[in-house]
Amino acid sequence: MSDDLGELLGARPPKGIEKLPEEQQHQLADTLQRARRAQAKALATAGEQSLRYVPAPLRGAVRKAVGL
Repeated sequence: MSDDLGELLGARPPKGIEKLPEEQQHQLADTLQRARRAQAKALATAGEQSLRYVPAPLRGAVRKAVGL
């Protein structure tokens, strides 16, 4: 399971985490994945909401420029 955590973290997990039981490592990996999905959703929502402050004729160009 520490391989999954390593992929999520982008590095090898700390030794203390590697010593956790597999079930807890799995739970930690799931929690990290859910948190990242929630963060991505919140960022996408914020990006879309910020376009309300851009004049309508420019929104398409701004959306394309910032990758929304």
